[in-house]
Amino acid sequence: MAKSKDGKKGGGRPWRENIEAITVSVIVIVLFKYFVLEAYKIPTGSMQPTLMGWDDGKGGGVFDRVIVDKLSYRFRDPERWEIAVFRYPLDSSKNFIKRIVGMPGEELKIEDGDLFTRRDASEAWEILRKPRALQDTQLKELEHQGQWNTSGGSWTQNQEGDLVVRGAGEARFPRATSAVVDRYADGYPGRLAEVVRSKPAGSSRYRVGDLRLLCEVEPEADCLQVRLEFLEGDWIYALELPGPAAIEDTRARLSLTHARDESLRRRLPLDGVTSLEAGEAVEVELRNVDDLLEVTVNGELVASETLESIPQSDLIRSGVRLATEAGGAAFRELSIARDIYYTDDQKVTSWEIPDDSYVVLGDNTQDSSDSRDWMLIGFQLPDGREVWGNQRTRENPLFSQGHPGGPQVFFRDQLGELHVFPNAQANPLPPRPNGLVPRELIRGRAVLVVWPPYVPSYEVSRLKWCR
Repeated sequence: MAKSKDGKKGGGRPWRENIEAITVSVIVIVLFKYFVLEAYKIPTGSMQPTLMGWDDGKGGGVFDRVIVDKLSYRFRDPERWEIAVFRYPLDSSKNFIKRIVGMPGEELKIEDGDLFTRRDASEAWEILRKPRALQDTQLKELEHQGQWNTSGGSWTQNQEGDLVVRGAGEARFPRATSAVVDRYADGYPGRLAEVVRSKPAGSSRYRVGDLRLLCEVEPEADCLQVRLEFLEGDWIYALELPGPAAIEDTRARLSLTHARDESLRRRLPLDGVTSLEAGEAVEVELRNVDDLLEVTVNGELVASETLESIPQSDLIRSGVRLATEAGGAAFRELSIARDIYYTDDQKVTSWEIPDDSYVVLGDNTQDSSDSRDWMLIGFQLPDGREVWGNQRTRENPLFSQGHPGGPQVFFRDQLGELHVFPNAQANPLPPRPNGLVPRELIRGRAVLVVWPPYVPSYEVSRLKWCR
């Protein structure tokens, strides 16, 4: 073994080895953060309730920390519906996080709360249907306790929300209004829903027809039929299930009925669905999301009908109706949810997307700064140059008095560069939309919420995959 000059074994400079080890570790960590994974704190509520950036105004709140995969996009392009972190197109010094909805080379528009796309003006618009896993994530549970308008029979609802009717009757949700609307607090988990509901936010201007009804149906022995219905404008979409007292060979079916035009009525038999049995619960799901009506019985999809070709009038009502004929039934584990409704009262609601750009929207569609309202403001400088920067804020531009040459304008452009010029010589330019995110600004994909795992004050768990 080598000896040092003083004759001791294993000589050298241990402090030097430690510095080298620490330096290498720091380099590895920095490279890992830059190229592979990075933790990102959600700063605002634009993606709620999917990702929380909730400030309760009292020094607390829920701010998710997510892991961002920065490696995948080095080998492939972003995909529709992914949650991406990107540099803000109006100020590239800031990072934003939104959901990718519009893809390069297509046209995109928002209409009646849904997204539609086409490749060019010669094609018809097609609705964008979200994958089932994403639908389940974005469906917003509605509070229905005490919100049913009942008639006929004897109706009761327990604390768990189960509805039970003795004898023939019907119950309609919502009770107090003619339609389900896009309430701001819909979909928030735990006690957080109560807190958000108490805050004045959102005006619930839009009526929502995209709904999901999920329950376990248990009929009484004398029940002839159980009906589960969606109401949407002039249409009634009804799942008709024969009860234990139904005539033999009566078939279950899905019916689509127009309130004012009998010729538009459709009836679709449901193969494999038999009569309900007394005392036996059957799990039923009726779902109308993105113009696709689906029926699932005991976990099996038994009917699927597209609704694009169905003529629609202005949506004047929407809701859920439960009904029984002759005898009663119990509707247990009852859940009603609505789909996300993309509001269309912002500055821009349609886009022609270049081949190198994307359109992004926030899941908190009523309160999100995204591709719908990003605008650039600009000035023509005395030398003829144009400078463009973030839409008008309190900090940008700044107008300062007391300078020898008169009032000055301090204006920061998209790249963060500061421009100073005399106010008298500044020529404001008309604002222009800038809601597209170039591919080069997209940094990574949000994959996992890692902190906080649980928030006791709001009784919410946050550890989850980002969908």
